[in-house]
Amino acid sequence: MDDGVVLAIRWDLIRGEYEGRVFLPAVICKRYGITLAQLRYRREVEGWLSARARVVRQDDLVARMLKVLDKQVRRLEMAKDEPFDKQARVLGMHVKTLDTLIALGAAQRNAEPASKLNIDDLRNKVTKRIGQFNSR
Repeated sequence: MDDGVVLAIRWDLIRGEYEGRVFLPAVICKRYGITLAQLRYRREVEGWLSARARVVRQDDLVARMLKVLDKQVRRLEMAKDEPFDKQARVLGMHVKTLDTLIALGAAQRNAEPASKLNIDDLRNKVTKRIGQFNSR
């Protein structure tokens, strides 16, 4: 017997299960009483992370940021006509971003804390290269 009660669809829960790959899309639809078309529409309209998308891991971001830093240091070493201050500021911003990424990784559960020695070593190398550049 229908008593006229309509339950609201909990799209926040559906999105969490979908993006977290907790269940297959067909299972999610069955669990919440929606169609695959509804799920697809909501995903496209709200820009959900695709079920096929690769989830970026923290160590991937740190590795990518290290590559950016290396590229920036190389650019700084080869820069002859560009203002040094501008290049150094950009490099400083990249180092801060790397520090933030490492700190976030250490704050996650089951993650090893960032090695202070590695961070200090990186800073020392950057400082040494900037000093070498200045002495040219």
